[in-house]
Amino acid sequence: MAKKTAEAPKPAKGTTALANRPQRPVARTTGAKLSGKGFENLSREDILLPRILLLQAQSPQVMESDETPGTFFLNLGNKNIGAKITITPVLHYRSRIKWIPRDDGGGIDCSAQDARVPGSTKYAPDCASCEHKDWSNDPKKSKKEQAPECVLYENFVVLVGDSTEPVILSMSKSSGKVAKKFYSMAAVKGGNFFDYAYELTVAKDKNDKGQTYFNYVIKDTGKKTSEECRLVCDQLWASLSKIAIRTEMEHPEGGAAEPVSRAAPAAGDKY
Repeated sequence: MAKKTAEAPKPAKGTTALANRPQRPVARTTGAKLSGKGFENLSREDILLPRILLLQAQSPQVMESDETPGTFFLNLGNKNIGAKITITPVLHYRSRIKWIPRDDGGGIDCSAQDARVPGSTKYAPDCASCEHKDWSNDPKKSKKEQAPECVLYENFVVLVGDSTEPVILSMSKSSGKVAKKFYSMAAVKGGNFFDYAYELTVAKDKNDKGQTYFNYVIKDTGKKTSEECRLVCDQLWASLSKIAIRTEMEHPEGGAAEPVSRAAPAAGDKY
């Protein structure tokens, strides 16, 4: 009797059209190269993701290029995308940077790409035991001087609108509460981070000195993402959750941006 040929598994209901639809090249889940013709000579470490900036009155883009403060700006494409956008989150990760003051030359003094283990042990073997992450209780110092010297960044890889190109949304200091609200409202829903879309807008806020600045506002739209969007996000998550993510970060005191990487997660890490 002739052997019966094994049949290929049938696709899940509703996925046939998507399976036949060409997808944009994304990094493979294994190997070092990018998929898609023309990317043979690029490795994952070569990829620099754009970042969403919330422009302030003193931002270089406003001072030098007449961009509008209180709007979102993509740094690598030099593109203003307005003050109200819809984002779909793919993944979240934390990082830390201890910046050198601009008066002392600027630049990065120390950084922890996973917000846990610094690249240098000049201050401490790990972030948990480093005093630079804590507020100072020295009464002789101003509130600004008492602030932690090491900045904690809450980073989100997101898609903007209908785009399938991942970008980084980083929040720190005054926007830290917004970041916590963002991942908390998503976590209580259960499921995947990218199952729902969110609205990101801008509002005026004031610091402890009464100075006005622009801050993020995140709103749950309650709108589920499309099956096509979830497929793209799932592919991106499978790739980006396993590799180093590079983007450019601006010094809190202004000036040119510097490339910064998130370390590739170690075995067993969850993001």
